[in-house]
Amino acid sequence: MRLLSLYIHVPFCTRRCSYCSFYHVPAAEERQRAFVDVLVDEIGAGLAAIGEPVTLGTVFVGGGTPTVLEPSHWRRLVRAIEPHAVPGGALEFTVEMNPEDVTEELVAFLRALGVNRASLGIQSMHAVGQKVLKRCAPGVNAGAIGIVRRAFDNVSFDVLLGVPRTTIADLGDTVRALLAFEPAHLSVYGLEAGGDLSHEVERFFRAVDPDRVADEYLWVCEALRARGYGHYEVSNFARPGFESAHNRVYWDGGDYLGVGPAAHSSIGGRRFWNEPSLDAYLARRADGHVAARHLDVEGDHRVERAMLWLRTDRGLPRSECACTDAVLGAFVAEELVVESHGRVFATDRGYLLLNDLVLRLTTTPARLHGGYPASQPSIPTC
Repeated sequence: MRLLSLYIHVPFCTRRCSYCSFYHVPAAEERQRAFVDVLVDEIGAGLAAIGEPVTLGTVFVGGGTPTVLEPSHWRRLVRAIEPHAVPGGALEFTVEMNPEDVTEELVAFLRALGVNRASLGIQSMHAVGQKVLKRCAPGVNAGAIGIVRRAFDNVSFDVLLGVPRTTIADLGDTVRALLAFEPAHLSVYGLEAGGDLSHEVERFFRAVDPDRVADEYLWVCEALRARGYGHYEVSNFARPGFESAHNRVYWDGGDYLGVGPAAHSSIGGRRFWNEPSLDAYLARRADGHVAARHLDVEGDHRVERAMLWLRTDRGLPRSECACTDAVLGAFVAEELVVESHGRVFATDRGYLLLNDLVLRLTTTPARLHGGYPASQPSIPTC
């Protein structure tokens, strides 16, 4: 029995937030129905194509805004998943929730379907900050948190750093307000441009100060550590026992199937993805084709593996470092990394320079051509 994780991308949103570069489309009901038709087909075909029985260890439904889906669509998705779930209810089943959609009825419904982990897109508890982000008012956030916390023990909040027209003190207020709800997990992301950028989104990112993002990141790391949260991945913090099993699969190089427009997969060393187009996705069913576009894995897999190790609390094996002892010693002296029990771990400051660290630690001096790469902040982003 092969263990696999499943990611489902729901591309629908009721509006575009000012910072969002993820693929999404307006949440029209007719297109939702057609989307779920193809999605169910893709789940079945994707799992069957593996060629052996599959057990799903984790399921993560993201987007977009999954909570815009109608109950009938959720039931169909769960029916497609159930035959492959881990026996005994051990499946980690996460759904991203938009605070504006959260009601007692919705949460009870999802809980009854087997969802046992909620990820709430809070972003900020500051009124001006939420307006800049085109998100809901802080009071709506607080109401949604209360509902979700009564239903789930395993709740994660998303928080954004560097929100224009706010200060580091405002971020402190946001973090303290969220900690009062005793979340199991927090994901903290720096605002950085990338992906599908409209003109409006590009204009928004011109107002983001990367230096303030870095300062806020270091403050959050210290504040959450003081409250007992483990910094187990560059952007993720959790109480003991509440690390995201699904995201660990990505960072550990495990197998996962991604379904829906723009979703990526990695199975048995082979990677493939769906193009970010709902129209193209829906057209598949008309011609009976549900296979994704393919991407041959190329490049230096050793460097990629090192990047995945170094971004987590598991660290990079010293044996994977191709640099000289002097280079590693310099990074230790600069408090960018620490070395312990044969592994190298990035510090909070080191995470801000993660790309440079990976390059320097995994590349021989000859391949660097004698040049020390310029240190540019590599802020953890969504």
